[in-house]
Amino acid sequence: MNKNITYDFSLDSIVAVDAPIGTDPDTLIEQAKRKLIQRIQEDDVTIVFESIYDGETGSYDEDWENYSRNPQEVP
Repeated sequence: MNKNITYDFSLDSIVAVDAPIGTDPDTLIEQAKRKLIQRIQEDDVTIVFESIYDGETGSYDEDWENYSRNPQEVP
């Protein structure tokens, strides 16, 4: 039995790309990725814990501190 679970995080930051009116947003994705990478390198992003996922049981849970595969088991 694997004792690892997956911790899910979301990126709670926005990047803005200037472009002419009418620009297809799909053409700006590479620029947005570069800006996001730069902000990550500068530690200028907010990353938020969302939940855990247990691939062995298929369970999602937000209570990472008290999670156990076995309800009788104390973490």
